[in-house]
Amino acid sequence: MRFFSLLPFAILWAQPSIADLVSREFPHLIIPLKQDYPTTPFGTQYSGEITVVNGAHQVWTEISFDVPSNSARSCHLAVTIATGSQGAPWTLTGNNPSFNIFEISTAMDQFRDAWNQNTRPAVHGWVATFDVHYDGTVTMTGGDVVCNKGGLAQYLIEPNGGQNVGFTWFEEADPVHGITYEMYD
Repeated sequence: MRFFSLLPFAILWAQPSIADLVSREFPHLIIPLKQDYPTTPFGTQYSGEITVVNGAHQVWTEISFDVPSNSARSCHLAVTIATGSQGAPWTLTGNNPSFNIFEISTAMDQFRDAWNQNTRPAVHGWVATFDVHYDGTVTMTGGDVVCNKGGLAQYLIEPNGGQNVGFTWFEEADPVHGITYEMYD
């Protein structure tokens, strides 16, 4: 009998929360950091690249979002690959390609940031790990971030181990393709 009296609460508790998307933001800066060119700033790009070849020749990417002030109560980073004829360009290399996203200090500078540690923002902490699959699906662990309403949210993306992995993508809004900062109420 006790089971049946608790059943409505158990069902309610087990339901996933349904939140409305308030805003989806695309990066306003995408800055590659290239190990083979340690002091060269490459400025902002329309596409991103994360690679490692034979354990070296790495390319990491910084991304920056201008976060609007709105009614959002939760924020999340997402990676979406639009496949099919309307999808934007993307490439993937390696076995089980996996990538980490780290929060960085809000000091990105497209005219300064390069591979050398003394020219790029400090890393503050892990945000997410995402795996990209050859069919275009993405599996993400983590991704929840503090809503930095009215400010900047900046991240560094790098390979998650591996000797030969790579992911390149072109940011596009329609259909959604790339890395986005999603705000929910």
